[in-house]
Amino acid sequence: MVDPELLRRTNAQHKAAIRTLRRLRLALAASVAVPALLFAGAAWYDRAQLLRGLEDDARGAAAVLREHALKALETHELLVRQLDRRTQGMGWDEIRAASAALSAEMRAMHAGLPQVSALALTDAEGRQWAASLPLGPGGYVSVAHREFWSAQREADRGTFISRAYVGMTTQRSNFGISRRRTTSDGAFDGTVHVAVAASYFTGFWAEAARGQAGVAISLVRTDGEVLARFPEAAGALPRLPPQTSPLMLRLGQGLPGATYRSTSSIDGVERVFAYARAGDYPVVVGYGVPVASALAAWRQHLLALGAVCALAATALALAVLSAMRQARRLAAEQERRAAAEDTARQGQRLELLGQLAAGVAHDFANVAQAVQGGARLIEQNAGDPDRVRSLARMLDEAAGRGAALTRRMLDFARRDRGADGAGKDDAEPATDPAEAVSSVCQLLSRTLGAPHRLRCYMEAGGLPALVRGDRGELEAAVMNLAVNARDAMPGGGEVAVRAAPERVSGGAGRAGGAGRPPERLAPGLYARVSVSDTGVGLSPEALARAGEPFFTTKPRGRGTGLGLAMARGFAERAGGALAIETALGRGTTVTLWLPAAVAAAGGAPQPGGEWPPDGNVTRLRPASDRNPPPPPASAAT
Repeated sequence: MVDPELLRRTNAQHKAAIRTLRRLRLALAASVAVPALLFAGAAWYDRAQLLRGLEDDARGAAAVLREHALKALETHELLVRQLDRRTQGMGWDEIRAASAALSAEMRAMHAGLPQVSALALTDAEGRQWAASLPLGPGGYVSVAHREFWSAQREADRGTFISRAYVGMTTQRSNFGISRRRTTSDGAFDGTVHVAVAASYFTGFWAEAARGQAGVAISLVRTDGEVLARFPEAAGALPRLPPQTSPLMLRLGQGLPGATYRSTSSIDGVERVFAYARAGDYPVVVGYGVPVASALAAWRQHLLALGAVCALAATALALAVLSAMRQARRLAAEQERRAAAEDTARQGQRLELLGQLAAGVAHDFANVAQAVQGGARLIEQNAGDPDRVRSLARMLDEAAGRGAALTRRMLDFARRDRGADGAGKDDAEPATDPAEAVSSVCQLLSRTLGAPHRLRCYMEAGGLPALVRGDRGELEAAVMNLAVNARDAMPGGGEVAVRAAPERVSGGAGRAGGAGRPPERLAPGLYARVSVSDTGVGLSPEALARAGEPFFTTKPRGRGTGLGLAMARGFAERAGGALAIETALGRGTTVTLWLPAAVAAAGGAPQPGGEWPPDGNVTRLRPASDRNPPPPPASAAT
């Protein structure tokens, strides 16, 4: 007879197969829905990261451009002060008498400075009696309508920066920097002023933004007057409204620098903006990157991400469908087994009848027994083990392929970005040297330009987490050194930027140099940031004067001689030093030694790495496997 327990198990297995089919249907829906949700989440995260990277790029570029503007403004103020001292104590009768000589001196003062349109002396009536440009037929030019004169007449404004105007002689856009002249009793006695060409800034900005479509750069007075803008707008530059301009609203909150997203009122382009104030001057430099450029890159990412997610969803769906087909086969087999068992029960009843009529149905009983044996053989060979194993391997391989695709998709979508949690002490600013140098390298990779090659090295193990000094100053120093290095190789060459830890110990006998600690450094942990080139090198005479303000080996009009001096001043203010190592015909290395702001954990430095390829930044082997440091930063100071 048929075993009742066997029948019960068969029915239970059939019900379990039905439940499995229902779960697989849910899994089929999930195989499509889960990759779709992951795609949406990864797309949102990638977009946020791209926009955040855009903000970081804009902030770094604004800091570099701020330093350029600050150097230019300081140079202009120096010219005004020099002319003021030259004419101090002179009355206007004396100035008019010496007008020709004074005008010649003024022309010589700004010779070689393309950013200067004119130098001039103006009396209390608004008449220019001495200037570096030709005067009118009456021997003077009236500038009483200019803000640089009228603002000083109303009150002593120190060094005053006027709104933009078109020069009467040069017919180009300028803005004025003026100082007030006073009589012995404190009365207004005219002005000394320099007219600054806006084209000097826009020309530099055009070079800095080369290859970056849609970039907007501006120099704005803190009251909203736009002094210069790239790309140049047709007509007069607008004044930013204080109630609606995002920049003016942030300046009104007392923020010297910030990033924000806004649509330009001049050209209607949506950009991510960053601005930074130029020292104590009432002007800020703004740098804007179009959002459309980041979103275009984001859409390219979406195509790749969508392809991966679609492939993963397809693989998962195929795997689930295969499992569903197998579950249906099992359910059908169990139905066939149940039918066979029912047939066996009917045969058993026939067998009992045959036993009652054994003599009459002997032959029929033999037939029934044959049917029963055949049913048992069918039951014993119902499943094909080889086929079941083959199907099991197929399912395992399909599941493995689905799992591998899922892992690759998740690896592509997931990004680990450390939060910038490094704070700054109000009394003593500090910065992360690795982050600052990395940011400059990323900017240099786009701005250094062919035929120059940039190689950046980072020995992260043991590097101080924070060093003394402002991040903007560190970035500007490295940028200036890299530009000097580029200028030292007019025919092309390699610029190498390296950041590495160095522990300075006490004791006599330490000799200064680019690779060795200067003698005056106090013992402790330092970040050694160096810039090397393969250029012409410095002569002993030039090396002796390197770092002096306004000393430069560059051709006239190509440099002010302030870059290396500012880098040295930054390092010394931070408690460190600047060292130069050079050889004629072999290149130059300039090293900044920056002391750690906090104590770092001890231990042997671990091998570092280099930044990933970006433009002409080269990925190299780990620091521990590399050859000695690259050849010696710039031969141009």
